[in-house]
Amino acid sequence: MVSVSSLCVGKELLIGKTTNTNATWLGARLFGIGTMIDRILTVTDSLDEISSGLLELLERKPDFVIVIGGLGPTPDDMTLKGVARALGKRVRPNAAALRLIKEHYVKTGRSGMEMTPARRKMAVLPEGSTPLPNELGTAPGVRIERSGAVIFCLPGVPHEMKSIYSHSVHPEILGKIGRLYTSKVVMQLQGVFESTLTPDIAEALRQHPSAYIKSHPKGLKSGKSHVELDIVVVAPDREKAESECSAIAEFFAKRIASAGGSITRQTTGLSPRVQL
Repeated sequence: MVSVSSLCVGKELLIGKTTNTNATWLGARLFGIGTMIDRILTVTDSLDEISSGLLELLERKPDFVIVIGGLGPTPDDMTLKGVARALGKRVRPNAAALRLIKEHYVKTGRSGMEMTPARRKMAVLPEGSTPLPNELGTAPGVRIERSGAVIFCLPGVPHEMKSIYSHSVHPEILGKIGRLYTSKVVMQLQGVFESTLTPDIAEALRQHPSAYIKSHPKGLKSGKSHVELDIVVVAPDREKAESECSAIAEFFAKRIASAGGSITRQTTGLSPRVQL
């Protein structure tokens, strides 16, 4: 499986000011194409924390690290300096990045915008990096490699992050993963407790170690326990994904019935990769 880690930068994420919806969105997109985020590390706006956090993630030798936040013009936006420090590089003005920023001002009707030091700051990148177009904002994304890992730095503004990810990051990760099919079954259960299902989940995982099987308790309703059960199988072959997922679902249908529970609703789905 392709390994992906994420470094989220911003004090606002740590003090309860902002909910980290970027990480949730990214995790769902990656899981939909057959991989997942191995680790999410959140750090404050500090050169030491950013650089040490990135090095910590790189020690695990991931294929990709996606850094989110801290690319703007204000003094606390210091992600690229922190990344450069971690990689032992300097930051320098990048002509391609500056051109992207100027083009953004022209497209948004601000061609006369003065290129102040704060605005030029967004074009100061680590040596050896490539700027990524930001169709919805000013600060470009950044791509840089280090010892077999590809590091992407994306803005923290959600719609900007999603846009750059979709256009520049997602295709590269997909190319590394290859074509995969995702088969999914979601069961809504009634009259059976999560603890009752635990031995069955363990047995199913022993038989299908690459599958994702997860129960989600929904509490008591009208005196009966309700549980959602997710089953996901990812495979390079469509028939294998479907048949394995179906076999797991049939296994649980029998165990749930024998435990006195029932399946009130069941949904299935098959997708190649993911729809953005």
